[in-house]
Amino acid sequence: MRWIKAGAVGALGSLIIFAAMVVGVKVTGAAPFNLPPSAAFLEALGLNVGPLAVIAHFAYGIVWAWILLALFGRGVTVANGLGVAGFQWLLLMLVYAPVIGWGVFGLGGPAHTLPVTDPLYLGSSAKFIVMTLVLHAVYGALNGWLIPRWAEGRTLQQAT
Repeated sequence: MRWIKAGAVGALGSLIIFAAMVVGVKVTGAAPFNLPPSAAFLEALGLNVGPLAVIAHFAYGIVWAWILLALFGRGVTVANGLGVAGFQWLLLMLVYAPVIGWGVFGLGGPAHTLPVTDPLYLGSSAKFIVMTLVLHAVYGALNGWLIPRWAEGRTLQQAT
């Protein structure tokens, strides 16, 4: 049961990040990209069809919550949740972003020269770095805080 609950926590974290990106892209225009990274990655591979990007985003969030639980078991904390999320963010910066065409840490790559309306366009590298780092930190902190309390059934005193 704890694996299901940990997966649910990962899904919740993914939902929060997804909602923030949708607001940033569709509502406020504050996001430096036209597609969230999961959709942009699939777009770059020619696989962005139907709900696949959303499914991949949530599956990724669930799997990383399970990885956090597998690595730390009953010792999951906010600190190691942030550590795992930091590792995820580095994967985005060093692997996924270059594949998308955004370059390492969003610096360079052909996406900066695309028309602003292109799905794979990337604007400000600094905004990309900061926005994705903050969203990963929120995800990691939520996992590190909620998994011990909900999936492991620990109280606040037991979790500290």
